[in-house]
Order: sequence, then structure tokens, then C-alpha cells
Amino acid sequence: MFELNISFFEIDKCAVDHKKGNRDRERENNGDGEKRENKHTDYPTTKKTNANYEQYYKEQGIIKEAEWEAFLESMRQPLPTTFRITGFRGEAQEMLKIIKNEYITKLVSNDDCPVHSLPWYPNELGWQIDLSRREIRHQQDLQPLKEFLLNETESGNISRQEAVSMIPPLVLDVKPHHKVLDMCAAPGSKTAQLIELLHADGENVPEGYVIANDVCNKRCYLMVHQVKRLQSPCCAIVNHDATTLPNIRIGEGIKDFVQYDRVLCDVPCSGDGTLRKNVDIWSRWNANIGPNLHKVQMKILKRGLELLAVGGRLVYSTCSLNPVENEAIIASMMEKCKGCIELIDVSSQLPNLKYNHGLSSWKVFNKKMEHMSNLEETRNKGYSHFEGSMFPPDNAKDFNLERCIRVLPHHQNTGGFFIVAIQKTATLPWMRPVPPVQEVKKEENVDLEQKKEAGDQSKEASVPVETVAKEPADKDDTKETTDVKSNGKRPGDALTDPTPTKHKKMHGYKEDPFLFLEANDPFWDPIQKFYGIRPDFPIEQVMYRAETGHKRTIYFVSNQLRNIIRRNSDRIRFINLGLRIFGRSPSPLVPDCEYRISQEGLTVLGAECITRCVQLSREDMVTFMTYDNPFFDKMSTKAREDLKLFSIGCILMHYKPEAGETKPSCNITVCGWRGKSSLRTFLSKNLRAHYLRLFGVELEEILKVLAKKENATNSETGDTSQDSAVETEENTNKTETVKSADSEKSSGAEKMDTNEGT
Repeated sequence: MFELNISFFEIDKCAVDHKKGNRDRERENNGDGEKRENKHTDYPTTKKTNANYEQYYKEQGIIKEAEWEAFLESMRQPLPTTFRITGFRGEAQEMLKIIKNEYITKLVSNDDCPVHSLPWYPNELGWQIDLSRREIRHQQDLQPLKEFLLNETESGNISRQEAVSMIPPLVLDVKPHHKVLDMCAAPGSKTAQLIELLHADGENVPEGYVIANDVCNKRCYLMVHQVKRLQSPCCAIVNHDATTLPNIRIGEGIKDFVQYDRVLCDVPCSGDGTLRKNVDIWSRWNANIGPNLHKVQMKILKRGLELLAVGGRLVYSTCSLNPVENEAIIASMMEKCKGCIELIDVSSQLPNLKYNHGLSSWKVFNKKMEHMSNLEETRNKGYSHFEGSMFPPDNAKDFNLERCIRVLPHHQNTGGFFIVAIQKTATLPWMRPVPPVQEVKKEENVDLEQKKEAGDQSKEASVPVETVAKEPADKDDTKETTDVKSNGKRPGDALTDPTPTKHKKMHGYKEDPFLFLEANDPFWDPIQKFYGIRPDFPIEQVMYRAETGHKRTIYFVSNQLRNIIRRNSDRIRFINLGLRIFGRSPSPLVPDCEYRISQEGLTVLGAECITRCVQLSREDMVTFMTYDNPFFDKMSTKAREDLKLFSIGCILMHYKPEAGETKPSCNITVCGWRGKSSLRTFLSKNLRAHYLRLFGVELEEILKVLAKKENATNSETGDTSQDSAVETEENTNKTETVKSADSEKSSGAEKMDTNEGT
């Protein structure tokens, strides 16, 4: 069926091209046989100049006078292509060898196309090609490199990300046991980097986890694809406004909320450091954009500090160079926190990175580029959107603002960026501990529940972990916090009350429920028996989404995320979490088990966990992934004998390098189908190309050789026995294996099950 669909697609495409060609010819001939003159003209390009932008940053003194022209010239140049290798996988070092030996030395060894590792990124895992994406697309000698980047990006082994965007997760200093919050996560490149750092020590299921939040529901679903490539059971995507991000319950008590060890605040900004890739900002930029975003940025940072544990680290970052969006935010928050936070010097974490230090004084302008000296002057001139926190305080030098990092594009051929790391040293001054819970009468308890149901859920969402003491001077603080009731309880603490309550449904939230298996669940028995899964596998962490009917897809989540889901499913808008480990695909050939292993699930269901696994040699592994349906007689004698030990059905193929084998030097496990007389891989084309590349084989080249050999054989002998046998095998299996392979690549069914969308 898969091959037929492709053929129909190609026929339709040819028909469309044919019609298009007729229309073009008619237009060229102008209907009378005379060829029409080609009047094609290029679209007008955006003028990369803005007088207000240049005046604004000259006045700020961010760039030295001697560097000004170099700064402007670099801003007008296209951004180079950068990518990083996924560092926590066993294949990372193999990928590094391939990049160095196969692509850099052979394809881009000339001076016209320099390729180099980022000098400040650890372990040579970050790389830069000093050509734009457009230039790479149009240079013929770089086509293999382009295909390599596309294939490996889809398979999750490479992430294409702007160089300066890689800096905030690095200075966040994430460890495997940390609870990490990404407050404004979409599109997800930094979130993926945080997941990599969480798995840095090689653990399949680390103790920590990542909560990735974004206010835009559509961007959350786009982020699913980015995160799923990492194949981690330790990430959850949620959909909330970062300024009022709800507390997440973790225990049974009223104070048992998650306090994050690391928080990333990559806040919405004017983006005037991204002129190299977002050229439309040249024409749209004005001095009012920064002040308009200032208040939202302040609220996000404030909420992030409230959710941060004492002793934890928060990184604030923007892709803007504007001090109103950067130093002004930090200085104002330092004043408000009264010594409870401090800036961290992270220069030792970024060796060889060139940057400018933060400013202790800056200027504020209105849209007409008039200098505003203070808040009173803005009010006298009728401007209401300016805040006092936008102006430099008199004691700005006491805040160590020089520890802020501002990356400029002309220093190392990058974009512009601002980063600062903050450590929370004590409880914030507007927060105080919750008093102990007092006994209340039954009548009072019922009255409290009635008040809770009538209240707005969003108020509870913004309650800090510790109750807020009122600050009359700041209106925003009182909006985001709630006083402790006289009986010692907060609104929304229904889980501490003996009387069950009816939870209010979250507006606009339509996700399927997240449900978990219980210990000794009979549903798990046939799966465990068929695949020989070890008895101590944590069944309680196995998740499904179908409340009724068949469990179509089975997922696995970390124990910490499981507890969070069970305590917060009615309060938090969870969009996606968990790692797909099984998919339902019943077959009459396998009556004992209706579920097949998913390739991404091998992160937790590997050769160490499952006994239904065959050890293959290097040659057998290449054969298995090269042919669509390799017959058993193409495999080695040992492989054939091992395959006879297993019945028809899904099976794992495991490769472990022997002494002296260096290509590859890492273990590889893939899933496939063991038929009556042949095998079939469940890998997508990109994954097949990736694994074969690790074995030193290019899939496209070997397919061409096989096609030529098959054509020559058919033309000489007319022998089509193998084709007939393959067709028979597939018909016997009722195309089950083909459907399963397609499901790995399919991006449909997002509406029914968002976890299955990628």
C-alpha cells in the first residue's frame, strides 16, 4: 500500500505539473504563437537601515565608536548556519567523527566556506558554517552537507539553532537531579537543550525533569515535535500565561508545591538583536517597542523568582540589545527583592566567548526619539506607558550589573543577545511562610468549599508557594497574590479538605486525560509475557490517553512527572508528556500480543529490558537496514539460528561492537518485524540513513547500487522470484509491518492524541 500511495502521489503531481506547463506556454505565446517578453522583476528588498535605530544605540554607548561601522555592517549580513550535536546520546561522538572526517575535510576544505566548532561550546558539540541557509541551498558542492543536516535534524541527532540561543541553557548549569522550568519555551530549541543537559550523565530516566510552558496554545503543539525528537520521558509541556503561572502540587500538604532548582526566563522582546535573520524589523523598529514590553517582562521575571527555590538559579535572557528590556528589568528587580537575589559571574562557563558587560546607566527615549530624563517628565508630556523602573536607579552600580552579558554580532559573527544569571539567596521580601493549619468546624469547612467553587481558578494559579504580604506601593503584586484566610487555609486547597469538591473545568482545554496503569494490571500481562520484559519494570509509570475503548498508544513517564500529573490534572493545562513505548497494531499472525514496540521507546525499553531481542553482527545490521524485506538467507548463519528461536512478531535487533570494530563504536538497538521468512525494519528513512551512516554506509548510494543490480538481473534472466516472494510475504502479513513503519513517520492524529502527533 505504501508503494501504491507514492505512485498515485507522483501521478497527481505530474498531472498538476502538466497543466501548469500548458498554462505557462499559453501565457508565453500570448495566444497568437508569438513568444511573450519576460517581464519578471525581483521583489523589492527591505532596506537595511533605520535612522532611529542607529541614533538610539549610538546614544546608549553599547558599542564603541571604533566598532560602530563593523557593528552595522554585520547587522546587514545574513546570519550563518549553526547547529549542535545532541550530546547525551551514545552516538554523539560518532556523529562528531563523521562531521569532522566526512564533511568538513572533504566538502568544505576550501577557504571560501569555513566550517568550525563554536569555541565556547563544550566538547565541540556546537558548529558554525559561515554561510547563510540560502547560500548552502544554492551551492551544488554543499548538497550532501545540506541533506546530512536535514536528515540528522529529523532523526533528533542534530539541532539547528542560532549560536547565541545556545548560551542561556549553558549558563543555567542544569544537573540530572534538577527540577527545571522553561517559562516561555516555544518554539522549543532551548527546551531541547535543557533536556540534553538533564540526560548528560547518560541516564535514560534521570531524577529531574523539565516543565516547558508557553502562553500560545498553537506554539505548544509546534513545540511537541521539537521536544519529541529527544525521546525523553522527563519533559512535560504546559499551556499557561507565564506572568501568572500556577503552582504545581507535588505532595499532600498545603505547602507542598514544586520549587524549581533552575528557571529559564527567555522573555518576549523587541527582537532588535535578530536583524540579521528578521530583516522586517529594520522598517518596523521604533523606541516605543521596548517600553511597551517592559511591564510584561517584569511580571515574568517576578513570577519566575517566586517559583525558584532558595539557592536555585534563574537565567533571564532576551534577543534584544535594548537596556530598557534588559538592565532596567534586572536593576528594578534587584531593588524590589532587597538583597534576596544576586547576579552570578558566569564568565568561567563561557570560555572564548566575546561579549560586552552590562550597563549601569542608560537613556530612555520616546517614539519621537526625545530623551526622557525621569518618570515625571514623561507624565508631563502625556506618556502613560512609561514606568519608573525603566530609568536607571541612583544606586545601579551596587547591583553588579557588569555581570550581565551582551553578545554583539560583529564580535564572533552571531546575532545579538542579552543574558544574566541570578541566584536566589533568601525568601523574597513580599512572601512569608504559611501559618500552620488550624482545626475548623464542619460548617465552616463546607462554607469554605462553597466560596472556593464560586471563585476564579486563575486567582489560585497565581498564588506563590509562600503567602504574600501586601505591598500597597505595587499594584501588580497584589494582583498575583492572595492573603491567607483566617482559618489558615488558602483558596483552592481542596486536596487538604475531607469533603470532595467538584472541580471547575478549564476554559478552552480539550486534551484527553492522562491515565496510568496500576500494579498487577492484567492489561500489562500479555505484553510483558510476549516481549519478556523484566518483572521489576515500573508499571505504575506506564500511561495511556483513552478513557474508553482500546488503549491505542502506551507511554512511559518518569516517576516525578507521574506524581505531578496525578496531583494537578484538574489545575494545569498539560499539552504533552511521556515517551511512546507501544502502539496497538493487532495482527492475526500474532494473537498473543496486539502491541508493537515504538523505536523512540527503546530509550527505556532497550536490549537490557527485553528478552525478545536478537544480537546481530555489523554485516547483518547493515543488511537488515538496507533492504526493505531481507530474507533470512541473506543473514549470517548465527543470525538465522537465533531468529528461529522467536515466533512471528515485533522484535529488537541489537548491535554491540566487538573488539577492533570502530565504526561504529557504540551500541545500537532498532525494532523491526520478524516475518515467516524475512525481516522488516520499523525505522523511518531518516533514521535508517542515520544508523547506516554510523556504519559507514550512505543509504542513497547503496539504494542506487541495488536498483542497478536488480534491473540488470531482471533484464538478463527475467527472474522475479524475490519480488514475488516479497509481495507474498507482505500480503501474508496484511501490510501490518508497512503500516507500523508509516506510523513512525506520520504526523496525523494530533486532534485525537497529541502525544502521537510526532
